Amino acid sequence: MPIQHACISQISFSPESGLSRKRPSSELPTEGGSEQLLADVKRSFLARISREHGSFGVERAERVFGEELGKFLDNSATFLEMCEALAQNMESLIESQKVSFDGHLLFFIEKSLGNHFFYLFVTGMNESLTIDADLQITTSRSVDTSSSLYGIKVDLIEWREHKHYAYISLLPPRQQDMAALFYQYTGFVNGIDKSEQTLTFLNGIENFTQAIPEEQQKDYRDKVVEYCVECEEMDSPVDLSILAREVEGIDRDEFLTAMSDYTPDDKQKLMMDRRSLRQYVKFAGRERDLAISFSAHQLNNRVQYDAGSDTLSIKGLPNALRKQLLGHLKEE
Repeated sequence: MPIQHACISQISFSPESGLSRKRPSSELPTEGGSEQLLADVKRSFLARISREHGSFGVERAERVFGEELGKFLDNSATFLEMCEALAQNMESLIESQKVSFDGHLLFFIEKSLGNHFFYLFVTGMNESLTIDADLQITTSRSVDTSSSLYGIKVDLIEWREHKHYAYISLLPPRQQDMAALFYQYTGFVNGIDKSEQTLTFLNGIENFTQAIPEEQQKDYRDKVVEYCVECEEMDSPVDLSILAREVEGIDRDEFLTAMSDYTPDDKQKLMMDRRSLRQYVKFAGRERDLAISFSAHQLNNRVQYDAGSDTLSIKGLPNALRKQLLGHLKEE
């Protein structure tokens, strides 16, 4: 997806040394290194299941971030002016709350046919040893795209045109004090309980599945979850009308009517929780020397669970496991 704008700002603060910031003098080129950097940080951003979804708040303090972004979209501020204002806001919060910080703010605008996104990623630098051309050991630095990365993505079309309720995707910092500051800074509110929403949706899928011939039910479940996981991995909502077309053998109108009882406010676009989707098709757990995994549709079929005694019973073992057990018994 083509980058329209990109720039980087750096902020450092500690109670001992105070505040310092490096400001960009110009925008970055929109190709080459910018494309690679955005691809790398997006890959890390999308891989994290701790992403949250919501919208900008309406209180004065919660509107600042959205207002600055809106000035750019309304052509009353340049991209650099917007980035400078957002960096200053971050700087003020860090200094006033005395939160130690040393990182880079990566600003991007992406736009293509049907898509328009704003990104702000916050990242530090990694240091590692390398060997230069003179065979000397030197220190090199690289952008940290691992677990320390956090940031925000705003779907500008959903926000400004479609008015979708979950146009912000936010990956919070792991440090508690910085997380509180970042929520305040971005004005992120109205977070969705994706787990509850996904489980309710899957209950609807399960009820609808009962009307399908039994031999087709597993394939149907798998296709639904596959589509939903693909959407979640792209940080996109599941559009029920598109899902109805993607899964063969179901009536679109019947599906949408049936699912309307399992979606909030009859919404046809839902953000999914990846962990809940995976548990729908497979149960798995590991503890020291014991690992168990089985397809969810086997529960109350080949697999029975007694909650009172916390006992799992399996009828019909896999051939390889049966042979191992029989061989072990013979040895005894």
